[in-house]
Amino acid sequence: MIADDAEQVAKGQSPSTHVELVAQHLREMIVTGELPPNSRIRERELAETLDVSRTPVRVALSILEADGLVIGHPNRGFTVAEFTIDDVLSAYDVRGALESHAVRVAIEEGQFSRTSIKALADCLAACEDTFASGVAVTDMLPKFTAANETFHTTIVNAAGRPALNKVTAYLSRMPLVSPTNYLFSIKREEDGLFGMRLAHAEHLPIFDAIKRGQASRAESLMREHIYATQQRLSVVLQSDLQSRDRARSTLPIARTKT
Repeated sequence: MIADDAEQVAKGQSPSTHVELVAQHLREMIVTGELPPNSRIRERELAETLDVSRTPVRVALSILEADGLVIGHPNRGFTVAEFTIDDVLSAYDVRGALESHAVRVAIEEGQFSRTSIKALADCLAACEDTFASGVAVTDMLPKFTAANETFHTTIVNAAGRPALNKVTAYLSRMPLVSPTNYLFSIKREEDGLFGMRLAHAEHLPIFDAIKRGQASRAESLMREHIYATQQRLSVVLQSDLQSRDRARSTLPIARTKT
């Protein structure tokens, strides 16, 4: 249960932090099947369950719509999207192929401008500042995901291939695939922070390869980075599946094929 709005203010939490905390709880409820696929989301009931007002729930649902986890319907609220673990993980295979190709093309064709290099450097610096701030993981999350999205988008844009942009944009609308999405258990925030630090550490050599004009190295590093991200997400999803099995609840996500 989340502290209500008054308690949130008393504890010094910012409204954005409160919304992100609600959004993360809702992500868990969807992934664990507490909110089944295709079910209608009732804002009032969710607000009561989480012990918050309806406003942060409404804003959090908009965030989850961008994540691809819920579907908005004009004048009819939201329903939970239906997807499988295979859907999510296979999308990362495609994303890895696209982004590794993008960084190689951008380097080989000299498409990284001073502006794009500075944008990448600023992303890395923003992450360093965020980690050094010592704030709660839910407070770090919006800043990290914003920097993460900019880092990846800048690289794809630098390739100068409209088709790449279109396919990447399509993938980003799939559940849990966008660089703005980051899933971890509220009960294990330390794992969330560790994952963010790993992703940042993987960005550093990619940036170094870009600056040095090492196309093959950057391509390989990007492919490995997306693969590592895929595997970290897989661990979280499989863990939630096991929890769901133990609870004998309805499974909204199919098991991965072996």
